[in-house]
Amino acid sequence: MKTLQHYSLRSFFVLTLIFLFFSCSKNNTLTTRGVGNGNGGGNPDVKVVSNLQYGAAKDMQGNMVNLALDIYIPANATASDKFPFIFFVHGGGFTAGDKISAANALTTFAESGFVGVSIDYRLDSSIDANTTDPCSVDSTIIQEAVYMSVQDAKAAMRYMVANAAKYNIDTSRILLDGNSAGAITILNSYYLTQSDFNKLIPGVETRLGGVDNSDNSYTNTFSVIGIAANSGCLPNPDYITSSNVVPTIYFNGGEDSVIPAKQGHAYYCPNTIYVYGSETLYQRVLDLGAPAVIHIDPTGGHGPYTEDFLTSNEICFFNSLLSKKSETGSFSGQVSSCQ
Repeated sequence: MKTLQHYSLRSFFVLTLIFLFFSCSKNNTLTTRGVGNGNGGGNPDVKVVSNLQYGAAKDMQGNMVNLALDIYIPANATASDKFPFIFFVHGGGFTAGDKISAANALTTFAESGFVGVSIDYRLDSSIDANTTDPCSVDSTIIQEAVYMSVQDAKAAMRYMVANAAKYNIDTSRILLDGNSAGAITILNSYYLTQSDFNKLIPGVETRLGGVDNSDNSYTNTFSVIGIAANSGCLPNPDYITSSNVVPTIYFNGGEDSVIPAKQGHAYYCPNTIYVYGSETLYQRVLDLGAPAVIHIDPTGGHGPYTEDFLTSNEICFFNSLLSKKSETGSFSGQVSSCQ
């Protein structure tokens, strides 16, 4: 279990993902719309509250930007219903991506009895993922971009906890989920503190403000009961301790050229940070006595699993935690861990 004060993001991880996705414009409107489900069909019954502003902050260029999120709620929810809560962070190498990329997955979660949220966060648009050599990226710029994404994720969580009753959220059942850069964000944000950041990036709190008080004025605390991390990593597995460990499901490609499945330099560049991937973190969680599941595609690259595979196995794992019958184990290739 972890309080908000410990829900921080680690910054030396930045040199890991400079990848895909696209941005889209946002309006601060509140709408209900149908979205595709996990099988590609339409689902007009899932309630989606779109483009709620959870905060505002300056981007890398010093421009103030509004930060928004989308909420996915089971269609049959009544005012008194409370559902477990999925907090999702998209991927994109901290340079690209959008909350809408999670629409299908979070619709499937809503169909399965969860309330989900997908957030936009500040990105470093100065880096072109299509042309930039990751081995040549300025580490300070990327580190600060990651730090900002942590600030934003924590602010969005504070906003959601403060408004939990309005959106049918059971704050005793909070789960974190992320892909690629998003997985790095949620792992680091959970396991690192402001003090850790200050050691990793000297002067960052003075330059950019704190990780626990940026973007908005909410001060809520909360606990996390489980994590799903697809192609994520930490700078050191020792950040996971007996006092903060939570059950986690990991996914990784055995031939991932961005984040090593076990350990190594990000992008296999000698000048990038040395990181610890899913296999090492999975073993660390098990050694500390918490349930853990890992999916490894032996010949897969970065992010080898389909959205449907990820979502279905995450739902099974999270339901096992909620039912106190936690799944655990290692699975190769496309073998499901659902029991």
